[in-house]
Amino acid sequence: MKVGTHQYQYMLDDKFFEEVDGPEIRKGNVRADVTIKKSEHSFLLTFQMEGAIKVLCDRCLGEMDQPISCEEHLTVKFGENKEEEDDQLVIVSEEDGEMDLSWYMYEFIALHIPIRHIHPEGECDEETAKALKAHLAIERESGEETAGGDGTDEGGEKKNDPRWDALKKLIDNN
Repeated sequence: MKVGTHQYQYMLDDKFFEEVDGPEIRKGNVRADVTIKKSEHSFLLTFQMEGAIKVLCDRCLGEMDQPISCEEHLTVKFGENKEEEDDQLVIVSEEDGEMDLSWYMYEFIALHIPIRHIHPEGECDEETAKALKAHLAIERESGEETAGGDGTDEGGEKKNDPRWDALKKLIDNN
């Protein structure tokens, strides 16, 4: 590669994520624009990635599209041993003369997955959402309906959840 700026574009599709075989992402469609600025002794790589990956919804466990947009930088230098100096500097053996960027692209995408991923309201799997709603125990305030019903008996008085009564007995005995 000659000294100067070089640009490459990759489409990271389901096949890419399957071949990388990372634990977090199995499917996706992400466009990766890689700019390499080569000087005499190093390479500055800029990764700009945009697209969507498939993750599981934290609420219903259904598959959902998670938008991804990120820009990351990596400096590569030639040296005696192939190693990573830190998160943004990699030493590549001069004997190798090449470097596989696929794992770095995968890692950059994985680092930008939000901690919490949930379908937009109303898009969760209906059966799972109903089952979840039936098992929630939310206190009723100011006439609002609880997740497991309206929380009142026929006379309109608030009734206790027997699961909480059993827990209160345990606490009172200690």
